[in-house]
Amino acid sequence: MQVIDKIDKHIIEKLIVDGRISFANIAKDINLTDVAIKKRLDRLKQKGIVKAIFAEIDYSVIGFIEMIDILICIDPSKQKEIIRKLKENDDVIKLTEVTGEYNFIAKVIAEDKEDLKKVLDNIYTVDGIIKVNILTTIKEHKNTKNLPGKIIQTTF
Repeated sequence: MQVIDKIDKHIIEKLIVDGRISFANIAKDINLTDVAIKKRLDRLKQKGIVKAIFAEIDYSVIGFIEMIDILICIDPSKQKEIIRKLKENDDVIKLTEVTGEYNFIAKVIAEDKEDLKKVLDNIYTVDGIIKVNILTTIKEHKNTKNLPGKIIQTTF
């Protein structure tokens, strides 16, 4: 397990809140130079701790009001083809392989109920999908952007 110190944690948390924050603004909070912050971020990237800094999109604001998770059970002999087809589907914005009764979770977006029916019909026709279960999020209670305290190095 890679450990990080309090300064690294502070840098990461600032970038999670605002990926466009300047190194100078981060540096002000912790009495370092912007060059020191850049070097630390470069090191975090090099170690693979920070993989990317990106925008979080609210799909409902741009017209996609339906977002569901589809639990998918497949015929294992057709797995590669199923993955290929789901990855090519623009309505599938995330595809995760999981353990348990289902093999995959596909996060799907649609403009409205009518569009959602078309999206689902398209997924149902993929050869090798045996069973699906649809989950609709009613309310999100937690979506943390913070790092757990236990990942901080205790001695430095």
